[in-house]
Amino acid sequence: MQLNNIQFLRFVAVFLVVTSHTVVEIWGRLGFAGEFGYWHQVGGAGVDIFFVISGFVITLSTAKAAAAGGADAGWHFLLRRIIRIVPLYWIYTAVKALLVVFVGSRAFNSTIAPEYFLKSIFFIPATNPAGNVLPLLESGWTLSYEMLFYLSFALAIWVRKPPLRFCLVLMSLVFALGVVFSDHVVIGFFGRTLLFEFLCGGLIARLWTWRRPLPAYLAPALLLFAALALFVFPAAQVDRLFAVGLPAAALVMGMAWLERYRAISRLSGHFRLFGDASYTIYLSHGLSMPVFIMLAQKAGLHAMPVIFAFTVVGVFAVGCVLYVAGERPLTVWLNRQVGRKVAVASTT
Repeated sequence: MQLNNIQFLRFVAVFLVVTSHTVVEIWGRLGFAGEFGYWHQVGGAGVDIFFVISGFVITLSTAKAAAAGGADAGWHFLLRRIIRIVPLYWIYTAVKALLVVFVGSRAFNSTIAPEYFLKSIFFIPATNPAGNVLPLLESGWTLSYEMLFYLSFALAIWVRKPPLRFCLVLMSLVFALGVVFSDHVVIGFFGRTLLFEFLCGGLIARLWTWRRPLPAYLAPALLLFAALALFVFPAAQVDRLFAVGLPAAALVMGMAWLERYRAISRLSGHFRLFGDASYTIYLSHGLSMPVFIMLAQKAGLHAMPVIFAFTVVGVFAVGCVLYVAGERPLTVWLNRQVGRKVAVASTT
């Protein structure tokens, strides 16, 4: 089941990420432009929205598997998530590696250490040559958190424990270790309250499935709070979970409850392609973004707002094409192959 309002929020999340990174790329290539500071400041919230959505969708879509439990259910859940996340990430990481070797990069000197490459493709935090804890495909850093959540959820299903409670305990332990061993690259990477945003999404899913009527003003009030906290009065001196994570959760909860209003759901449905393509756009934008900036320069575009808009539109257009031509058929094919193998195994 896909909810149009949640797909719309996926579009919003990837739009924020793309605009933020486009600003950084423009600053690096053309010089600082203060008028873009706002987009850079609020754009990071896209990651938090993605995390809350992930917790919401995973909890909602695996209710039956979680109720059944067992090793088979846990493995099947994890395999589906691997199919959804890993092949596409490996493809774009390989493309980035080829570009580094044959074209060059500001962070790499035409070579990639094998150990660093392996850590990148297996979601193990590692320090790049620029001194940042980022994988080869920079946007893939969030996937280390995603995979930890998926592993926690799969383990909960396997041992037949309530997934959200189990994940809360396990991820709290990981977080505590990350805080204590903050100097360790791998362990310290997870010492961030970002981990708990998945659980906020899971809690929203639990509330949503109860289908209890809520006061008519609640959803608009949540959306108003989220809009003010994320885009009007963003807090800089508060922990990210409270400054961005909770407003992102309010945004997801408000939009989820508005799904029951058909007019709003139909309106959100116009953005469904962008929501469906959000993962491809997220992975590919770091590769296509510099190309569009250079094309804008060669076309004689000098106004930075024009270059900014040209780049963002171009990134989305390329991402949607890559989704339709690449991600969608690849995912369908892989799911069919897995489905056949599962069917064969169940009859033997």
